[in-house]
Amino acid sequence: MVKNGLYRTIGLIIGLSAMTAFVVYAIKMLRVEDLERCATLPAMLGIVIAAMFYVSIIPITSWAWGRLLADAGITKSWRELGMIMSITQMAKYLPGNVGQHIGRITMSMSRGIGIQALTVTMLIETALTPFAALLVGLVGAGLSRTGIMTLFQGNKIALVLALVAGCAVIIVLGSSRRFLPYLLRRYAPAYADTRWLTSLPRRTTLFQCLAMYCLNYIMIGVGLVILARLLFPEAAFQDAMLLIGSFALAWVAGFFTPGAPAGMGVREVIMLGLLSGSYSRTDGILLILALRLATILGDGLCFIAGNAMLLFSRHCGTDSLNDIKK
Repeated sequence: MVKNGLYRTIGLIIGLSAMTAFVVYAIKMLRVEDLERCATLPAMLGIVIAAMFYVSIIPITSWAWGRLLADAGITKSWRELGMIMSITQMAKYLPGNVGQHIGRITMSMSRGIGIQALTVTMLIETALTPFAALLVGLVGAGLSRTGIMTLFQGNKIALVLALVAGCAVIIVLGSSRRFLPYLLRRYAPAYADTRWLTSLPRRTTLFQCLAMYCLNYIMIGVGLVILARLLFPEAAFQDAMLLIGSFALAWVAGFFTPGAPAGMGVREVIMLGLLSGSYSRTDGILLILALRLATILGDGLCFIAGNAMLLFSRHCGTDSLNDIKK
């Protein structure tokens, strides 16, 4: 418990330090006329469009969560799961990166999702999402000449190890239903009660969910590409694959920095470094700031939509009917 608290505290310090460094650097580099570029009609339209692409991750992730729950014997509608994720999304901006998970657990249990299935499905989601981001990031950077030069310089061993670790997680999860009962009976008979294994997903479901999580980062990346085109209309070329890959890889870095609210600071610093080969420092900072505005706008829209869905379900008596059925 103490170690976890220390780990989160260190992560918070790293996140705040990175955010402070990015803000100071942005203030130093940007002029008033640079910031005015974000206030133009095309730029604001780009932020809104990027926010809409970002919002798409809620129905996509909800569908994947529904598939995981179905394999655990729990049937929930896409609408209900989307409502839970939309409402709890805003809590990720609280320090510690636990508010979103606590809110999701609380809402899920109040709506009849058992703690065993909830724990298993959320752990699997947590294991698959960074691997999906890593895959999208490496493919995007790999298809970008600038990305290859920036990313793979001095990082080959770390990237290979990360891919190997991710593949190992997929293999273990995909084989768990078949081999874990045997391994427990053979080597740890005291823990041979494997009823909880019925909550584990099938291999087909795992790959379906992995594909959906990859789609999440692609959708956000496409929104970023459109944002870049509208923010910098004078640019003759936008490296779409670099933009898609840089966000995905920056997200991984933010994910593994516990304590930084929504990865703030860490992701911006990583993205700035990855984009440095194709964008000037000023343009890179402007684009990253505009993307952060888009994601905050998207989270706000999700929160409003989720609460509207909750109020509508209560008004129509949906929740009461569910309680009677239980």
